[in-house]
Amino acid sequence: MDAAYPLAPRRDAILDGMRAIAPLIVPGLPFGLVLGVLIADSNLVDNLAGWSSSWIVFAGSAQFAGILVLQAGGGLLLTVLTIIVVNARHVMYSAALAGRYAAAPRWFKFVGPYVLVDQAFAVADQLPAGTHIEYRMWHHLGAGFTAWVLWQTWVAIGISVGASIPEEWSLDFAVPLLFLGLLVLVLRNRPAFVAGLVGGFVAVAANDLPSRLGLLLGGLAGMAAGGLAEWLEEREARS
Repeated sequence: MDAAYPLAPRRDAILDGMRAIAPLIVPGLPFGLVLGVLIADSNLVDNLAGWSSSWIVFAGSAQFAGILVLQAGGGLLLTVLTIIVVNARHVMYSAALAGRYAAAPRWFKFVGPYVLVDQAFAVADQLPAGTHIEYRMWHHLGAGFTAWVLWQTWVAIGISVGASIPEEWSLDFAVPLLFLGLLVLVLRNRPAFVAGLVGGFVAVAANDLPSRLGLLLGGLAGMAAGGLAEWLEEREARS
């Protein structure tokens, strides 16, 4: 790695990352608003503590799932397990990009994964294999922290206006709509389709279980089915 990467290319890489992620992150911002409203309406914690979950976890789908479990009376352990299951895909994102950042400094290996949300992964995955490591790093940070700032802002706005929204304006539809949108985005191959189908079926079948346990079981079943489908696909390719 270069001892000193010029400031201008570093700035250009950041701006390129910001521009690359904008079309992907902007459509998801209304869900940040809905999440903020849900936090304000849940009465589980005060608004400041609820907003802090956005930068501690920084994963909208996991935040929604965690709030749903808590609202249903699930304990802390079940909530944490649910968040881990919903966020398990980020481990696969890191594994997919690990080789490309092998030469990155230690500080980046701590900071970079923090902003590795779905959209940031899509942007990073599109860079050519021979991209300079410094450009790749700053491009990723430009994209990731753009998503971070916009998400925190919209969640804060949602929390601020949440108390003023009439109770008859039910926003319950927004949560399943969010997960449906995420599902559509990831159904790109057979293992993903199998994971979504099995996970959705198990979650619906176990819907009557207490503390939203069906959501956790659906996530685990989907991960297992998707992993098995991917293994079978790789086995077929080798044969």
